[in-house]
Amino acid sequence: MPRIQPDDSVTLPTFATTGSSTMTSLFQTMAHRPAIMEASMQLVEAAMRTGTVESQLKELLAIRVSQVNLCFY
Repeated sequence: MPRIQPDDSVTLPTFATTGSSTMTSLFQTMAHRPAIMEASMQLVEAAMRTGTVESQLKELLAIRVSQVNLCFY
């Protein structure tokens, strides 16, 4: 059980809801502090959706990093 419950009432942009449910839950938890949530979503958007590396490869790398660090992704 998480220490801070996600805020299910917040509407997230499409890019934040596509992909894993972990990211959706993360942003809904950050919704308790909207400024932090907005800045984090901009960072994820810039890191995962722009640049020359395909977003699918970036997603696979994120999964592999979480496996190496024994983290749930």
